[in-house]
Amino acid sequence: MNDGWSEIEGLAPNVDLDALVINLNRQHIVHKVIRENGETRLWVKDAVDTPVVLEIISQVRRMTTLSAQEAATRPSKQLVLRTYMIRLPITLLALLLCILGTLLVIFLPNLMSIFTFQDFIIIDEREIQFEPIFEVFEQNQWWRLVTPAFLHFGLFHIVFNGLWLWEFGKRIELLTGSGAYLILLSGLAIGSNVGQYLWSGPALFGGFSGVVYGLLGYIWVRNKRSPDPLLALPPAIFPLMIAWLVICLLGILDLLLQGSVANGAHVSGLLIGMVFGAFAGRRETEGLK
Repeated sequence: MNDGWSEIEGLAPNVDLDALVINLNRQHIVHKVIRENGETRLWVKDAVDTPVVLEIISQVRRMTTLSAQEAATRPSKQLVLRTYMIRLPITLLALLLCILGTLLVIFLPNLMSIFTFQDFIIIDEREIQFEPIFEVFEQNQWWRLVTPAFLHFGLFHIVFNGLWLWEFGKRIELLTGSGAYLILLSGLAIGSNVGQYLWSGPALFGGFSGVVYGLLGYIWVRNKRSPDPLLALPPAIFPLMIAWLVICLLGILDLLLQGSVANGAHVSGLLIGMVFGAFAGRRETEGLK
């Protein structure tokens, strides 16, 4: 190439060309990248720019080397998944059961009554007849105290609860261990389901939001009594969740959504979680004395 163009030496084959071109354009350096005979060659219009171009090439090469080193030390996806399964088995299991509960509601609605708080039959489009609550206990159908938490009615429902379950649950499970976390989740699921029944009476309800509010209450109170970096949520989360709870209690969402919000589960879950958090924080504080 002639007409005043100068070839730059030292352009290694592993240089990130995208980064190089972006940086040359930022410096307003007129250039051409030519690939021929399996080689990549860089030409600049003005030879005066050569020192700047060489410095840019050196910087890009260092960046490429650092990126390669970071990629080499980054754990594989298989290792990350294995680590999650080892350290967060209960959180992952709860997420899986929530997904399965959603699929059940969507694709196998005739089986849903097996997992609701009370068995029911559909009389017509507007009327559902529920089995008396005492029959649940007489028939030893104790799973019904827990399983409504995994039933979700729509994509928004499962995504909202799943994201918050992951955000709150992984923190608590890493801090307390899977055994204690399982006890907490079970207590919150049972407490929020029973709370919703006491709040609304016989009704078709489900979802993990009561448990989610319980996890929030646990984190808030426990971190107040015994602060831990794992429980340090962004400051805006707690006011945001409480504001959402108030909006639900005011019935605003009931006007926009089909069905109604399980306010009894939210409130009872939050209060039960706060009690668990106070107890756990007290034990932690006493252990430090």
